[in-house]
Amino acid sequence: MSALVFLVPIAIGIGSIFAVLFMVAANRGQFDDLDDAPQRMLDD
Repeated sequence: MSALVFLVPIAIGIGSIFAVLFMVAANRGQFDDLDDAPQRMLDD
């Protein structure tokens, strides 16, 4: 039971860090154009 007291806050902290990083990347337009690169490869 004492391991849960230690590990659950760490898991929540790591999860929230990744969620914030995902939100920052999405707001900066990192995931806007996912189809253009494969189309350019086929057009060459």
